[in-house]
Amino acid sequence: MDEFRSNFVRLCRENRIDPQESVVAQLRKGQDVLHRSHSSKSVATQRKTSGKCLDLSTTSLTTQTCSVLGAALASDRTIVQVKLADCMIGDEGAKLFLHGLCSNVCVQRLDLKGNNMRGATAEVLGKLLRQNHTLKHLCLEWNCLGLDTTRFAAFTDGLAANNSLEMLDLRNNQLSHESAADLAAALQRNTILKALDLRWNNIGIVGGRSLIGAMQYNKNITELELAGNNIPQDVHKAIDVARLHNTDRASLSSHHQTREEIMTREIRQLKSDKRQQTGDLLQRIDQQNDQLSRTHRETARKIGQLQEALEERKTAFNALAAKLSKTEAELALAEQRSHDLSEMLEQSREENAHLVTTHQKELHMEKGERASSEGALQRDLTAARDRVSQLESRLDELEKKCETQQEQIYELKEELTSSHAENKVHAAQTEERMQNEKQRQRDIIRDIEHRRDGELSRLRQTMEDSERAYKERIVKLEQHRRNLEEELSQVKTSHLNERLVLEEQILETKKRVKEEEQQRSKHLEDKIRLLQNSKDDLQQHSSQQTQLVSELQAKHSNATLEIESLKRKLEELNREVAGKNNELLAEVNKVEIQHSKQLSKLQHQLQELEDTKDRCDTLEKQLSDQARRYRSEMHSLEAEADTLKEKLRLQDMEFGRLQEEEAQKASQLHAAISSFLTPRSPMATPRK
Repeated sequence: MDEFRSNFVRLCRENRIDPQESVVAQLRKGQDVLHRSHSSKSVATQRKTSGKCLDLSTTSLTTQTCSVLGAALASDRTIVQVKLADCMIGDEGAKLFLHGLCSNVCVQRLDLKGNNMRGATAEVLGKLLRQNHTLKHLCLEWNCLGLDTTRFAAFTDGLAANNSLEMLDLRNNQLSHESAADLAAALQRNTILKALDLRWNNIGIVGGRSLIGAMQYNKNITELELAGNNIPQDVHKAIDVARLHNTDRASLSSHHQTREEIMTREIRQLKSDKRQQTGDLLQRIDQQNDQLSRTHRETARKIGQLQEALEERKTAFNALAAKLSKTEAELALAEQRSHDLSEMLEQSREENAHLVTTHQKELHMEKGERASSEGALQRDLTAARDRVSQLESRLDELEKKCETQQEQIYELKEELTSSHAENKVHAAQTEERMQNEKQRQRDIIRDIEHRRDGELSRLRQTMEDSERAYKERIVKLEQHRRNLEEELSQVKTSHLNERLVLEEQILETKKRVKEEEQQRSKHLEDKIRLLQNSKDDLQQHSSQQTQLVSELQAKHSNATLEIESLKRKLEELNREVAGKNNELLAEVNKVEIQHSKQLSKLQHQLQELEDTKDRCDTLEKQLSDQARRYRSEMHSLEAEADTLKEKLRLQDMEFGRLQEEEAQKASQLHAAISSFLTPRSPMATPRK
C-alpha cells in the first residue's frame, strides 16, 4: 500500500494536481492496518493474504482524483479489491476511473455502490467488462444505470462478451422491462456468471418472462434475487425452478468432476504400480543376465586354465596307459550326462512352446469375448434408442390430438359468439318494431304484447336448448381432455420406468465389465507367475550344470595328482598315448561346443521371455483403450439421458401452459355465457 500511495502522489505531481488529503490519509490508515496485521500473523498467513484492499468508501472524490486513481491502478499489481462505496463520483469521475481500470490485471472485486452513475457510466462499464478478464465481483447498488436503455444495452453487450465475472449486483438501479430484456439476451451468451442480484427495480411481468427465456439457455446461474420488481408469483416460481435446476446441475457436475479426479488418480496409481512391477521384473532379468554372463566368464576362464594345464602337462599324459579305461568310462558317463542335459533342455523348450501356444489361444478367446460383449452393449443401446424414438412419436401424436381439441373448442367459441350476436340483432329489431307499433297502433297493444311474449318465450327456449347442447359438448370435450391427460401421465410413468430399467442395465453392465477386467488381470498375473516359475526352474537347471562342471573339475584335479605320482613310471608310454591325447582334445572341444550351445539356448529362452513381456504390455494397452472407449460410451449415454430429461421438462411446461390457457378459456366462456344471460332480465318485466 505504501508503494501505491507513493505512485498516487507522483502521478498527482506529474499532472499538476494537489493530492486530496482525505485520500492520502485513508491510504496511510490502510498501510498502518496492514503493518499491524503483518506483525500479528505468521509467515504462512502473510503468504495467503498477499492481496491488498483499496478502501475509500464514504470519501468524496473529485474527477481529477478519480483520473489519477485510475492511472495508478492501471499499472498496479498488488491491489485485489477496490471499495468506492458512497463516494458520489458521478459519471465523469466514473469514466476516468474505469478507463484506467480497463488495463488492470489484478483487481478481482469492485464496489461502486451509491455513486450516482447513469447511462454514460453504463457504456464505460460495458467497455470495462469487454476488456478486463480478471474482475469476478462487481457491485453497482444504488445507482441509476437503467434510466437510458440504449446505453444500458452497451453495458449488457460487454457483459455478454465477458469471460471472468461471477457475481453482479444491480440493486436499486431503476431497471425497466426493456433493460431486463437486454440483460436476458446477454445472459443467453454469457456462460461464466453465477450470481445476479436485481432486487428493488421495476422489471415487471415482461422483464420476468424475458428472464425465464434467458434461464432456459443459461445453465450456470445458481443465485438470482428478484424481490421488489412487481413480478407475478407464477413467473417468479418459474425462474426459481430454472435456478434450482441450474444448482442441481452444478452440484452434479462438481460430483462428476470429483469422481473423474478420483478415477484418474486411481488409474495413475495403477499405472505407476504396473510400471514399478515391470521395472522390478526388468531389473531381475538384468540381474539374472549379469549372473549368467559372470558364470560364462568364469567357465571360460576355467576352461582357459584347463587348456593351459593340459598344454603344460602333455608329457604327463604319456603315463595314462594303465588308466585309460577309467578315463574312457568317465568320459562315457560325462557324455551320458550331457545327453541327459540336452534332453532336459529340449523338454523345457517344448514346454515353453506349449505355454506360448496356450497363451495365444487364451488371447484369441479373450478377444472373442470382448467382441461379443461389445456387440451386446451396442444392441442394448440400439434397443434403448428405439424405445426412446417410439415414446417421442407417441408424445407427438398426443400433442396433435391436443391441438385438434383446441381447434374444436375455438370453433365452438366462434359459434357461441355468432349466435349471441344474432340474438342481439334479433332482439334489437323486435324492440324497434314494438316501438313503431306502439306509436302507430296503441289500440292493439295487448295483441302485440301477447305475440311478443310468445316470440320471447320461443327464443328463450331455443337459447336454453342451444346452451344445454353447448354445455354437454364442453363436458364431453373436458372428459376427453382428462382422458388424454391420464394417457400422458401413463406414458410418462412408463417412460420413467423404462429409463430406470435402462439405468439398472447400464449399472449391471458396468459391474460385469469391471468383474471381467479383474478376472482377466488375475489371469494375466497367474500367467506371469507361471513364467517366473519356469524362469526359476531354468535358473536351477543352469546351477545344476555349473555344479556338474565343478565336479568334473574336482575329478580332473584328482587325476592330475595321480598323474604327478606316476610321471616317472609312464614316461616310456608317451608315443603310444599321443594318438589318444588327440582324441581327448577332440572330446574336450566337443564338450566346450555343447556348453556354448546350451548358453545360446538359455539366451534364446531369455529373449522369448522378453517377447512375452512385450505382449503383456500390448495387452495392457489394449485394456486401457477399451476402458477409454467404455468411458466415452458412458459419457454419450449420460448426455442422451440429460437431453431426454430436458425434453420431458419442456413438455411438462407446455402441458402446464396448455392447462392454464384452457382454464382461462373456460373462465372466458363462463363470463360470456353469464353476460349473454344477464341482459334478458329487463326484457322479462313487460310480460307482467
